[in-house]
Amino acid sequence: IEIRHRDHRLKPKLVVICDISTSMRHCSELMLSLVHALQDLITKTHAFAFIDHLEYISPDFVGRQANEAIHQVLIRMPPGHYSTDLGYSLTNFAQDYLDTVDSRTTFIMVGDGRNNYNNPHLEIFKNIARRSRRTIWINPEPPMMWGSGDSDMMQYAPLCDHVVVAATLGE
Repeated sequence: IEIRHRDHRLKPKLVVICDISTSMRHCSELMLSLVHALQDLITKTHAFAFIDHLEYISPDFVGRQANEAIHQVLIRMPPGHYSTDLGYSLTNFAQDYLDTVDSRTTFIMVGDGRNNYNNPHLEIFKNIARRSRRTIWINPEPPMMWGSGDSDMMQYAPLCDHVVVAATLGE
């Protein structure tokens, strides 16, 4: 008998929430392309999109090319004069999908942190960050705009492990 030991490494998980509101439409396709690519690279990926409520979009990406999948998501969540409500979307996430986040999870938030003066629900975001291994926020706005107007980014940023400014593919 030959005894063999398997290396039981815990595989990483990824949870991505992408803002596709009117203020983010200029880079929504880029950000959703990023989400699509990440989902192809990591097997345990859960992708979400929001405007005024959260939608689970991972099924839209299964078996589809990036352009087709992104088009499907953008049709389902059309632009308009919505009130972006990141706080309410975080509440939706906490109620229905919080179990997707654990100590193996990298949690990525893609958005400008603008919330139309709604409750940012920082306690929910703090709980998600505490549960995850790493929290990354990708924001297309320059830091000098954070905290201006309806931006809650200055409150979210300290709760993240990394905040990255990226509005183009090069960035």
